Amino acid sequence: MKTGSERQAWLDYVRFFSIFLVIVFHTPPRLEIFDDAVILNLRVPVFFCISGFLYSFDRWPRFSSYVRHRAKQILVPYCTFFVIFYALWLLVGRKMVGAQEEAISVWQPVLEFVTGNPQTVVAPFWYIACLFTMQLLYWLIERCIPRNFVLPTCIVLALATYLIPFEIPEVVAIGHFWNIDNALLFLPFYALGNKCKGALTRLQFHSPRNAAFVVAMAAASVAIMVESAPVRSDDPQLYRLLRIAAGFMVIPCYFCVAKWVASKCGHRRVIEFVVVSGTVYLGLQNYFIGIAKILLGKAFHPGIIDEHIWLKYLIAIVVMAAIYPAAWAIDRYAPWLLGKQKSHL
Repeated sequence: MKTGSERQAWLDYVRFFSIFLVIVFHTPPRLEIFDDAVILNLRVPVFFCISGFLYSFDRWPRFSSYVRHRAKQILVPYCTFFVIFYALWLLVGRKMVGAQEEAISVWQPVLEFVTGNPQTVVAPFWYIACLFTMQLLYWLIERCIPRNFVLPTCIVLALATYLIPFEIPEVVAIGHFWNIDNALLFLPFYALGNKCKGALTRLQFHSPRNAAFVVAMAAASVAIMVESAPVRSDDPQLYRLLRIAAGFMVIPCYFCVAKWVASKCGHRRVIEFVVVSGTVYLGLQNYFIGIAKILLGKAFHPGIIDEHIWLKYLIAIVVMAAIYPAAWAIDRYAPWLLGKQKSHL
């Protein structure tokens, strides 16, 4: 892991903002249009774009060695976090949530885990399963398709998700097996980050006119999401499809803002540590959010968050801070949970 001046600080800010938006998205109350049209549009495409930006496939000429490397980096935390929180769910989680959770079969979380589509336990780890599938698909595409056609090929595959009936009623959801449907849908963002590194690195607010254009593109992407969100549409697949276009429109603004913040704030070790501990934040966020919700409900009354929307953002900030000591402890004493050595940050 590069540190200090060797790192590009703006990349840390891009990922830090994305982690914060993930926590905001999962913090109640659910704001349908805002969360689906703005937060979701900002966090998911950018995450995959940065993942593609950061990785060099030239290091792994053999598919088998690449799979082993990615398995260590991705599947180890996927497995260890599931085992820990599945045990906690069996011991206390089902009773704390109530009758609805108790009605869930004890084997359902295991099935979700095996198929790469966790919902009951560590639900945010759908991203990890999706990323693993996406990277394997992309390795094959990158090796088989001429360089100039990789990004167009990924876009075509993503567009195909609009036509392919992944959901087969009462039989099996084929597309959800290791998140193949989401891997295909977000594949263009991974390819964008990997094949357009130079353009993304040069991207910034060069002038007021340039800034106005980039911001206008971002605003248009939000408008697209607002108009196509499932709450207003009978075609959720169209919403998924338009997320591709909206993501490409908003990423330039997102990156430019991150670079502007980095130019003002510079490298920060706290930001860097949160970023390198992203998997821990991903795995722990819902549990810390749940604890915050319970504590607020007992201190005031259960509906206080719904009555005061601003608490959504305050809780997200508090959760970010509260997870930090746990992330530090894992990095210091149990890095094997993440399949890595201590980072010594």
